[in-house]
Amino acid sequence: MRITNIEVTNFQGLRHAALAVSEPVLLVSGFNGAGKSSLLNAISMALTGQPRRVSLRKDMAKLVTEGAKKGEAVVSWIGAAGEQESAAVALPSGKGAPLVDLPCLPFVLDASKFAALDEKERRRTLFGLTGASASPNEIAKRLTDKGAGADLIERIKPMLRAGFDAAVGQAKEYASEARGAWKAITGEAYGSEKAEGWEPEAVAVEVQSEDLEEVARELSVVELDLSEAQQTVGGHKAAMAAAEQRQQRIAELREAADLLQRRQHKLNNDNADLKHWQDQLAAAEAAAAGGKQGLVHDMARNLVDWQALAQRTAGVRAADSGLTTPWAVLEEMDRAKLLLERYTTEHGPLADAGADDAQLAKRIPEFRTYVDNLSRTVANDQRDVKASQDAAAQLEALEAETASIPLAEAMANAEQAINDLRQQRDKLMAKQQALQEAHHAQVSRDKIIAEAAGHHSAVKNWTLIADALAPTGIPAEILAGALTPVNALLAELSTATSWQTVQISSDIGVEFGGRAYGLLSESERWRCDALLSIAIASLSGLRFVVLDRYDVLDLPSRGQIIKLLMARTQDGTLDSAIIAGTMKAPMATTPPGLQAVWVEGGVIGSTMEAAA
Repeated sequence: MRITNIEVTNFQGLRHAALAVSEPVLLVSGFNGAGKSSLLNAISMALTGQPRRVSLRKDMAKLVTEGAKKGEAVVSWIGAAGEQESAAVALPSGKGAPLVDLPCLPFVLDASKFAALDEKERRRTLFGLTGASASPNEIAKRLTDKGAGADLIERIKPMLRAGFDAAVGQAKEYASEARGAWKAITGEAYGSEKAEGWEPEAVAVEVQSEDLEEVARELSVVELDLSEAQQTVGGHKAAMAAAEQRQQRIAELREAADLLQRRQHKLNNDNADLKHWQDQLAAAEAAAAGGKQGLVHDMARNLVDWQALAQRTAGVRAADSGLTTPWAVLEEMDRAKLLLERYTTEHGPLADAGADDAQLAKRIPEFRTYVDNLSRTVANDQRDVKASQDAAAQLEALEAETASIPLAEAMANAEQAINDLRQQRDKLMAKQQALQEAHHAQVSRDKIIAEAAGHHSAVKNWTLIADALAPTGIPAEILAGALTPVNALLAELSTATSWQTVQISSDIGVEFGGRAYGLLSESERWRCDALLSIAIASLSGLRFVVLDRYDVLDLPSRGQIIKLLMARTQDGTLDSAIIAGTMKAPMATTPPGLQAVWVEGGVIGSTMEAAA
């Protein structure tokens, strides 16, 4: 990644920089607050898309130089294939075209980031940097060498693709399940020493299969007797319930049958009333129609007329006689009277239209109401009479039946027999259960011992696998092998600068001259970070490094780091290096391979040419 051009406008303290990078090593210097770090921040944000001094996108506007509204940073370089590439970012939107899928890029843009990682992240970074991630088959082979069971290894292999942490978590979970299974089998809390050679207590009494068969036969007989006794009591109870229902039904039927005479009398009276009002209604309807209509009624009216004629005349004279026969002595007059009486009986009075008939006709609605109400009453009376008649018939049939009702003493004896049989059954069931438990314990003791031993073995195997896959196990072994070239490169860089040796310890700690990173001074940490960043740039293939604040070093150390960067860019280990720090004045001359620029007042001045 050979940087060729840097253009920055209104980015934090840097107002303008249009820099053509002519040499592999770029030295950026100036007074405090001149804009050096702003330049490096702009480069970092253009490449990664991530700001350093704010964390939220809404705060991007704070990165724009005071007094300006917009800012921009563009970095161009020559890629591995020789093509020109670039990355950019615009402020305040934060939009740009950063590089992606380069996990080591932050560590070459900010040298202090690697040492700031926690142990877990540092290990993950080193695995990715060195390509030390072993295949599941390789890890399985190492687990086999450590004595893990083949079946358990096959179960954990799929989790290895998700990483060591996931596999360790799964192995611990399996170990926990095995401990729980051991407890479920033994009924005791698991302990590694206790589980070794564990056996349950020996069975005190041995039970033969014949003992179980005998108690089963006895129990079968008692249960059969109990079932029969329960059926007998059930029959007695059913008979008593039926007898009670029969007596209740007889009482209900007798009550209904006793009402027959009164209901029949009411029916007769209501029928008579209905006949009366039906006649009244018929007469009223006839009066309304001007008399009853039809041949029968016309003939009846003719007979009435005949009677009236007879009353107005002395009699009838035969054609061949001169005598007059009185109407009263004629048989025809008696027959006419009888016919009219029969007519009245069947059809009611023969009314003729008149003043009384008009009044009678007005009562038709009244008479019709009486007739309707009485018709319903008669229907109800008939229903009641029928119900009493049916009740009487059913009562006669029930009273003719004979029913056998069990005695109270028989019921008491049957219930006592059931209680005795239940107690006998319960005792036999308790005896059977005790014998079964003893027999089960006797038969399954060896099985329990074997199962408990199997679960204990699983606990040991899963614990072995979890420990082997823990950071201090196989990952440490793999990383230790991978760290050899990393530490060799760090030792080489340390020798080249004449600094104390920087290395990564077996526990992934960063050391400088054998001392832990946390114990170092500011300048020692800077040297340590710089060499780590250069090593990461070389191993990751980025071949590019940015170092800020090199002014924490003394003058000899400054020369040493610049000399190292120039040597690494000349031998092709690095393509570009940018180093920045505070200086009192611009460099007078620069050696070949080094380009120096001066930043003052937020603007990069003219580039200092290389010495002739």
